[in-house]
Amino acid sequence: MKLITHKTLFLILIAYLLVMTAGPLSAQVYKTVDEDGNVTYTDQPPKDGSGPIELRPISVVEAPTYEVRAKASEENAGAEDGKEMSLGYLRKNYKDFAIVAPQQEESIWHPEAPITVAWNVRYQLQQGMKVTISIDGNEQAATSEQIIPVAGLERGEHRVTAVLKDARNRSIATAEPVIFFIRRPTINTNRARPTPHGG
Repeated sequence: MKLITHKTLFLILIAYLLVMTAGPLSAQVYKTVDEDGNVTYTDQPPKDGSGPIELRPISVVEAPTYEVRAKASEENAGAEDGKEMSLGYLRKNYKDFAIVAPQQEESIWHPEAPITVAWNVRYQLQQGMKVTISIDGNEQAATSEQIIPVAGLERGEHRVTAVLKDARNRSIATAEPVIFFIRRPTINTNRARPTPHGG
């Protein structure tokens, strides 16, 4: 028994396509086998005078249709343009809100200039959203700017927090607090060392 190869199946598919495009009444498909056993299907009568072969009808299966039901939920409510986004939707999209400067346990050696507090989030802020940062519990002005200068910090340890709020002043995300240090040179650093006595 002769096995059907992939090539043969491909040729059979071509033959079926020829039948479909030529029309059901005039379609004629012929099969020839060469000396190497290769099977060929064609719409041209072979030289040996062989007649056309009969092909079984092609099965047609209609694709099922699915009804898409609209489902309103807290997660996607307000996602369309022109509608207010729900609190759950906003919290899901802005959950990566974080303070990126200063970094955790960072030492800052620029006592004369304001330090930079910066935050970041994946998605652009929606209209009316603001960020409020606090240094050691003291709130700074709410802003949509990502880089906020803070001046007048004393030497030592400081803690910065940040809260993202929407236009209705609802808390959307709270960043992880960051501890950083202001370092200032001590007076003893610039003193000249005493000259040792004796010889």
